[in-house]
Amino acid sequence: MTTLVELGDRYWALGLPAAAKSVFARALAAADAHDAIPARRLAELALAVGDTAGARRHAAEVARREPGPAARVLLGQAQLVAGETSAARMSFTAAIESASVTRPQRARARLGLAAAAGFDGDTAGATANAMTALTDLADGLGDATVDLADRIALCDREVGLFEEIAARVAASGQGGEAAAHLDAIRLRTPDAPTGMWSALLGGARAAHGERVMSDVDLEVALAAEAAARPASRVVRLRLVERQLRRRYQDPSAREAAVGELHGLANQLEAEANPESTVELARVWFLLAAAYEDDQSNAAKAEVAYRKGLRLRPGHAEAACRLAILILDRGDTEAALAEIERALRIDAGHGQAWRNAARMLDASSPALGDVVERLLDAALPGAGAAAGHVAPRLVTATAEIARGDVLAGVYAHGHRVKNLLGIIGSRTRSARKLAGEGELSDKLRDLEREVTALYEEWAQYLRSMQATGPTIEIVPVVPLVNEVVAAAAARAQVTIDLHIASTLPDLRGDRMLLREALLNVIQNAADAADKTQGSVTVTARQLATLSAPAIEVVVADTGPGIPRAELGRIFVPGYTTKETGSGVGLTIAERVITAHHGRILVDSEEGRGTVITVILPTDLGGFASLGALAPMRDPGGM
Repeated sequence: MTTLVELGDRYWALGLPAAAKSVFARALAAADAHDAIPARRLAELALAVGDTAGARRHAAEVARREPGPAARVLLGQAQLVAGETSAARMSFTAAIESASVTRPQRARARLGLAAAAGFDGDTAGATANAMTALTDLADGLGDATVDLADRIALCDREVGLFEEIAARVAASGQGGEAAAHLDAIRLRTPDAPTGMWSALLGGARAAHGERVMSDVDLEVALAAEAAARPASRVVRLRLVERQLRRRYQDPSAREAAVGELHGLANQLEAEANPESTVELARVWFLLAAAYEDDQSNAAKAEVAYRKGLRLRPGHAEAACRLAILILDRGDTEAALAEIERALRIDAGHGQAWRNAARMLDASSPALGDVVERLLDAALPGAGAAAGHVAPRLVTATAEIARGDVLAGVYAHGHRVKNLLGIIGSRTRSARKLAGEGELSDKLRDLEREVTALYEEWAQYLRSMQATGPTIEIVPVVPLVNEVVAAAAARAQVTIDLHIASTLPDLRGDRMLLREALLNVIQNAADAADKTQGSVTVTARQLATLSAPAIEVVVADTGPGIPRAELGRIFVPGYTTKETGSGVGLTIAERVITAHHGRILVDSEEGRGTVITVILPTDLGGFASLGALAPMRDPGGM
C-alpha cells in the first residue's frame, strides 16, 4: 500500500491527476481500516481538481479512519466547497478546540471560518478570523520557547498558508494592523524569521491597492531574508518571483533573476535528489518565463520549458507556453504535438483549447486531420467519432466569428472615415496658411498619408455595402494592365508584367475586382520597397474540369512574412507597415471569395512573398449571392 501511495504521489507531482486518482483508489482498497493516508490523498486530489462530491466523500472517510484536528480541517474544507457552510463551521471549530491541534492546523481552521463567514456575507467575522489566523501563526515565529531552527522550518514549510492568510487579511483592509503585529514580534524577538513574511504581507496589501510598502521595499526585505538564510530556497525563489514581476520596467531585475535561477538549477541538479524534482521543474519554468519576453531569447525559453517538462511532463500550462513559442517560429507540427500533450493532461484547460484554435485553418485541406488529433487528445476515440463532421462546425464558427468582427468594424468604420476626412481637410487648410517652407512640406506629407488612408477605408466600407455587386462581363487583359499601371504610378520599385495576349473574360463586379487586385499588387510593391526589390505580376489561363479559370500571380522580393503569421494576413487590422491600415488584403480576400475564387499565400522570410489569385470564369449562381457580406447599416453613419 505504501508503494502505491508513493506511486500516486509521483503521478500527482508530474501533473497526472487521473493516474494518481486511480493509484490512490487501489491503495485505499488495500489499506486497513485505520489507515487514512490513501483517503486523505484522494480528498486532497479531489479538492485540487474541483471534484466536490469526491472531496466530501473521501474527507468524511479520513475523519472516520483517523479522527483529529487535521481530519476535521480537511472535512471542513470539503464541506465548504460543497456549500455546506454550517457543517464546515462545526468541523473547523472542532479542530480549533482539539487539545492536539498545532498552530498551522489552527490557522487553517481559522482561515476556513473566515471563508465561511465571507460566503454568508459576515464581513466582520471574516476579518476577525483572518486576523486571528495571521497573528496566531506569526506568534509561533516569535515563541522563544521553541528552537530557532524549528521556527525557521515552520516559516519555510508554511509559507503557502501564510500567503493565503495574508491575501485574506489584505482583502479585508487590515494589512496595516497585521504589519504592525509582525513588527512587534520582530522587536520582541530579534531572531524571529519574519522578514520574508512581512514582505509577503506587504505584497498582498499592494495587490489590493494598500500601498504601505513599495515594491522596492518588499524586494529589499526578501533580499535581507535571503542573505540571512542563504540555504533557504523558499526565500530565494520568492525573491526571484518578486524580481520577475518588475522585469518589464527594470531589465536589471530580469538579469538578477536569471542569474539566481541558474544558480538554483545548478544546485538542485548537483544534489540529484528525487524529492527536489518539482522544485527544479519550477526553477526551469521561471527561467523560461524570464526568457520568453524577449524574442531574441525565444530559443533559450524553449530549452528551459523542455527541461522543466522532462521533470514534470504533466504541467499543462508549461506545455501551452511551449506550444506558442514553437508556433511563433513556424513549426506547426511540433506545436500541435505540445497542444495534444496539454489536452491529454487536462481536457478542460482553457489555454490549451485556445492554442488548439490557433491551429485550425478553416481553408486548409488538413483541417479534418488536425481536428481529429485534437479531439483524440482530449477524449480518446472522439476524433474517430466526430473528426469527419467537426471541421464543418469549425469552418462555420470561423465564418460567424469573422462576420461578427467585420460587422463591428463596419458599424464604426464610417466614423473613422469621416474623422479622416476632417483631419485631411484641416491639414490642407493649415498647409495653405503655413505658406512655403519646412512646416508646409511636413503638412503635405501628412495630408498625403491621411488621404491615402481615407481612400483605403472608403474602399473597405464599399466592399461591405448591403447592396449586391454589379454583374458584368469583365475583360481580363485590360483590367490587369490598368491595375498594374495604377500600382506602378505609386510604387517606388519596378513592377514587371507577364500576361497572355488573350484571356477569357470574367463575370463579376469590375470595380471590386479592380480594387482587390490593386490592393494585392500595391501591398507587394510596399514590401519590395523595404529591400529595394521588385514585383512580378503574371496572368494566365488555367485549365480546369469545368470552365477555365484565370490565375494572377503577384511575386515580390521583399522581406517575407514569418510563417507563424501567414494565417493572420487577411485579418482586419493586420499590417507590417508603419502607416498601414491593415484592410487592403482583407478587402482583396473578401472580394475574391465572393467571386468563388481563391487567394493563396506563400512566403519565406528573407526571400519574399507570392500571392496567387484564382478566379473562375463561369460563376454560375453568382448573381444570386446578393451582397458580399450583408451587414446592418448602423443608421445614418
